[in-house]
Amino acid sequence: MDPTLTLIIDSAKVLVLLTAAAALAYTLRGRPARIRAVVWGTALAGALLIPAVAPLLPAWSLPLPVALAEVGAAVDPQPHPAVHVTSLSTFPGKIAVANDTLGTTMISRFADVSWRQWLLTGWLVGVAIALGRFGNGLWRMFRAVTRARPVTDPRRLAALAGARHRVGCRREVRLLVTDEIDIPATVGVGRPVVVVPRQAATWTDERWDAVLLHEAIHVVRLDWPVRMVARIARAVYWFNPLAWWAVSRLDLEQELACDEEVLALGNRVSHYACHLLGIARGAVRTPALAVSGLEMARRSQLEERIMTMLKRPHHRKTKLMVLLPAAVLVGAMVPALAAVHPGDSAPRQASPELEQIITEMEETEARLEPHLEIVERFEAEIEPQLEMIERVEVEIDHQAMAEIEEKMRPHLERIQEIELDMEPMLAQIEEFAGQLENVRIHVEDGTLAEVQQQIEEQIEAHMAKIEEIHIDMEPLHEQLEAIHEQLEPLHEQLEAIHIDMEPMHAEIERMHREMEPIHERIEEMHLEMEPIHEELGRLGDRLEDALRGEVATVLREHLGAVTGPNAPFTEAAARILEDASVRVNDGTVWVRASRSEARRILTDLLGPLRVGDQSVFDEAVEGAATAVSPLVIQAD
Repeated sequence: MDPTLTLIIDSAKVLVLLTAAAALAYTLRGRPARIRAVVWGTALAGALLIPAVAPLLPAWSLPLPVALAEVGAAVDPQPHPAVHVTSLSTFPGKIAVANDTLGTTMISRFADVSWRQWLLTGWLVGVAIALGRFGNGLWRMFRAVTRARPVTDPRRLAALAGARHRVGCRREVRLLVTDEIDIPATVGVGRPVVVVPRQAATWTDERWDAVLLHEAIHVVRLDWPVRMVARIARAVYWFNPLAWWAVSRLDLEQELACDEEVLALGNRVSHYACHLLGIARGAVRTPALAVSGLEMARRSQLEERIMTMLKRPHHRKTKLMVLLPAAVLVGAMVPALAAVHPGDSAPRQASPELEQIITEMEETEARLEPHLEIVERFEAEIEPQLEMIERVEVEIDHQAMAEIEEKMRPHLERIQEIELDMEPMLAQIEEFAGQLENVRIHVEDGTLAEVQQQIEEQIEAHMAKIEEIHIDMEPLHEQLEAIHEQLEPLHEQLEAIHIDMEPMHAEIERMHREMEPIHERIEEMHLEMEPIHEELGRLGDRLEDALRGEVATVLREHLGAVTGPNAPFTEAAARILEDASVRVNDGTVWVRASRSEARRILTDLLGPLRVGDQSVFDEAVEGAATAVSPLVIQAD
């Protein structure tokens, strides 16, 4: 498909998605802000996913409006009529200008570039500018974070720990102070950071608690990565005013959702609103960080946030289950819109051979269906045990074990270092021991004194060297002993955890034994289904061969008149089908191939056999590539 047409269609899909999100958000205007934030976040993320997942989904073909169809089929406009041009056979596609004046030369140059190319270029330039501004904001924000100083006041760190505990935040959060911002902000994903302005030193303990609670809620809700995804979507669809409005609404709803949860945790509306006003009153706008962070008291949103809090005095935390319908409703539109594909939906009639294959496949699948139903019943029987195993595994304190293992890691690394230091000494001891084994004492004709002298000469020297090595190793042994003493309490803690886990492991083992007969039955069913699967595999091979012939026929219809005899249409069809997706359902076969890849294959393989004008050949290639993706074949 023409890139311009793809851009127009994807933009229309995004417009539909954001319009639906706006309508849903409007109907939910009396509900908690957290739900509306989920709606906007899901819609903006879906705007990025629509073009990404479209190639992975079966196509739902819809006829193109006439205007859009002409976009895909339009040819470049002719040169200005006042300019006489002639084609140069040695430079196909170039033009020579008879009138050599400056004006006619400029006209002829611009005539070579279609309006579609200008449209794509303008879009790419806009995306580059928007992403550049976004990246600049991120860079300035991260630079400010790296320059910030960590807060060391024990009271503030304790307040942060308390806020994390109250909102259920398990991730580590750093608390920094900087002169480069005037409003508290939260940034980061893996290791989130709460940055406060220098003026925070004058805040009261109550304001600190409100700020840290608000920012901890942002961390738990993953608001910063959602906001970053939204800004990328806005950069891609920079020309769409609804995308800009959706991002601003997402920003506001995220702040409103945090406000609601702060108040739900027992803070008074009047006190919390005063804190927001106090922070905003002393703030100076910082556009760079405003792009990339989560600011607590942005002036442009402050009035609506305070009015919302005052209008809704009863604030309750929103449970996750309340959010799911909104997310599912918006998220379900993404694959539905992505699957929409413009084009002629009229299917081709299948050949008798393909009809026979489809019939046999349907009959084989019908024989497979009862076995699959039995397997599903068995899986339903073991579902309670699987859920119980999951609950038991959740109770296992993996976090405590990981913390102990993390404490043990430096000691174990030191032990490994000491053992590496001891390896040369042990090698020397082993070498001396080998030499001792080769010592020969001759006692046949010698006296006891002579034997003793042999021992002293041959053995004592080696023993002395071994003794020296043992003396050198003694400090290392002492270090090892000290490390093992330090590890002993950690080993005891691990042992205690393992003892506590024994009943849980025993319960899991018992449930696995209960499920074992059902697993055996499922395995038996799979063995019974194996011949049917093999038969389906053979039918799949036959289907592939038949589709190769169908696609070759389509290619011949479009390209037979512009290629020479013996054109390798079958080979081209085979190469196109290599990466295509094929789906068979209710007597219909859907073949979806990559248009750009099909166009490249046809151009490379059939280009040398072109007959006639290049532009006619290119148009035929475009038509053939469009015809095979998607290709719908209907059996009687």
